Amino acid sequence: MYRMTTCPAFEKDTLRLLVSELGPEDTAEVLQAFLDDTGRKIGALAAIPPDPALFRREAHSIKSSAGTFGFLELSGLALSVEQDALRMTPDQLARAAAALGEVFERTADFARSVLLASNMEIAR
Repeated sequence: MYRMTTCPAFEKDTLRLLVSELGPEDTAEVLQAFLDDTGRKIGALAAIPPDPALFRREAHSIKSSAGTFGFLELSGLALSVEQDALRMTPDQLARAAAALGEVFERTADFARSVLLASNMEIAR
């Protein structure tokens, strides 16, 4: 079954790099799109009958997107779910969706604080 990650929740250097390449406004825009999209994906996984193939695809997408922003805890958990989804029972998939939701909420709270910081101060 999937494993909870022990890695740090966030890697600031990744976001710093994005801000230096995209600028603060564009980074904030893509970060908001990530939050919206990932929230929808996790909500859908929790709301439907568990489908291992769908979990695997969505976990892969979440892993990649979270990694882009340096959200290591979410990316690590999504990687674990991606690797194990096809072997998981419906109950395990439901618990994985709940775990992804919990980690996403912590990630989203942090990301929102970044969005609220003037000129993306956290990324400097």
